[in-house]
Amino acid sequence: MVKRLNPDEKVPFLQHLEELRKRIIFCVLFLIAAFAVCYNFSDKLLAPFVKLLGTKMIFLTPLEAMMAYMSLAFYVALFLTVPVLAYQIWAFISPGLLPKEKRLTMIVVPAASGLFLTGLAFCWFVVLPFAIKFLMAYGGDQMIPMISVKAYLSFCLSFLLVFGIIFELPLVIIVIHAMGLVTLEALRNFRRYWIVVAFVIGAILTPTPDVFNQSLTAAPLIVLYEVSLIWIWLFGRKKKTVEND
Repeated sequence: MVKRLNPDEKVPFLQHLEELRKRIIFCVLFLIAAFAVCYNFSDKLLAPFVKLLGTKMIFLTPLEAMMAYMSLAFYVALFLTVPVLAYQIWAFISPGLLPKEKRLTMIVVPAASGLFLTGLAFCWFVVLPFAIKFLMAYGGDQMIPMISVKAYLSFCLSFLLVFGIIFELPLVIIVIHAMGLVTLEALRNFRRYWIVVAFVIGAILTPTPDVFNQSLTAAPLIVLYEVSLIWIWLFGRKKKTVEND
């Protein structure tokens, strides 16, 4: 006769899954609510993009304008959901962490949100104005720009999302170093290969295949990698000094 498992043994695991389900549902509901609010203000959200381009856009199909507004509202809602998602992840895993690990996650979660928003700001104020001005200049006097709203928003929003993600690089490197998975010396030795990796990542992530946009993505990756090494060097010295004391 097969021994029946004690139902009480399943309760903690089921409760864990139930809590995870509730947190996922909360994030999805927040995203939906944020999308609904953003869609109501889609005209105002579009205005900065029009100002950045410097000219009005066109739409080529009856649905393109509506889909452009929905796409813009969704991306903005997604950006707003990132801090909420980061907090929900922390709240879910924190009860099972040791005090030292819990202190680390309390730093990592706000840092992840802050780096993501910093990446968005860097892309909006530095990368996109330069990229659009540079690319629009290729038209010269022989071509008239007739920019599709769908293509333009896809270009801008893809860039914003990419830079929000790649600005998480310092946090990833610092965390894996703190976990003892890699040493500072190994990271320094990998520096020369990282330049090639950065351009490969730029080619994969950028919405257009040209070398210019690839370089716009690769350059911050290289700089952020160096910033990570400097931070680890300073942090390691501080930690070593504290341990010696």
